[in-house]
Amino acid sequence: MIKITSLHLKAAVMSYFRFKRQWLCASECLNSDVIAITNKDVIEVEIKVNKYDLWKGEAKKSIHNQYKNPEKYKGWHLPNRYYMCVPEYLLEEAKKWVEETNDKYGIILYKHECFNDICMIKKAKTIHKNVNPNYAHAVMMRVCSENIGNMNKQIKEEM
Repeated sequence: MIKITSLHLKAAVMSYFRFKRQWLCASECLNSDVIAITNKDVIEVEIKVNKYDLWKGEAKKSIHNQYKNPEKYKGWHLPNRYYMCVPEYLLEEAKKWVEETNDKYGIILYKHECFNDICMIKKAKTIHKNVNPNYAHAVMMRVCSENIGNMNKQIKEEM
């Protein structure tokens, strides 16, 4: 059995956003595991593959207070919707975490057995309605950086 890593989940989520929904997306952008820009808003997805990181890692982040009171942070890069993506073995913990942390958050389930398929378990509610116009630029800068890094890695491997 293959060990599921965050890379598996990121690839599945980004494939869904880019190829099935036709949205702009990037990984590791603006302190988010995955960011997607839709036709009307910005979605952040946090990826978790173990229970400790879900509960203890996320508890350290002050961002969740900002997402509960977004009107106080108007100039910040705050997404309009927030999802937690987890593999099947973490689904029940993710449900508890979302219920405890912010009931507006959504849950995406990663199914490795279905060729890296994902399933929306709980749809995220809108945290706020303002869209920061700088998001698209930040996402494109991240995508460009990642592409350049991948090209340089491939060139080094060819040498």
